[in-house]
Amino acid sequence: MTTYKGNIERLEPYQIFVFGSNTEGRHGKGAALVARRKFGAIYGQAEGIQGNSYAIVTKDLTKNVHPSISNDKIIEQIKTLYQFAILNIDKEFLIAYSGNNINLNGYSPKEMAIMFNCIAIPNNIIFEEEFYKLL
Repeated sequence: MTTYKGNIERLEPYQIFVFGSNTEGRHGKGAALVARRKFGAIYGQAEGIQGNSYAIVTKDLTKNVHPSISNDKIIEQIKTLYQFAILNIDKEFLIAYSGNNINLNGYSPKEMAIMFNCIAIPNNIIFEEEFYKLL
């Protein structure tokens, strides 16, 4: 499986930046902010393809406790992403989770890696190398 190293600063035309979003699609911090500023994420759109980015809802801003979205709901969205990736085999989907950073959604990198490993991972899903080691 192909991996990448470090932060994603730019994309090739065939690449999609996959990031964690919130229920309101505010894209104001972390990878969501990068997606909005650099890769076409739409403020107010919580999930799915938007520009050269793809959002997965991992945080509910109406709840004061995190994690606030169940792992089952996140896994459901990851499966939808994988189906979308299979239908768009000409694209690479760069997953913007690191194996070293704290996630704003309240899940550890290992917990997120387990969710991304829920079913067979399409070949065009690309992980940060430290995150990939957690799969």
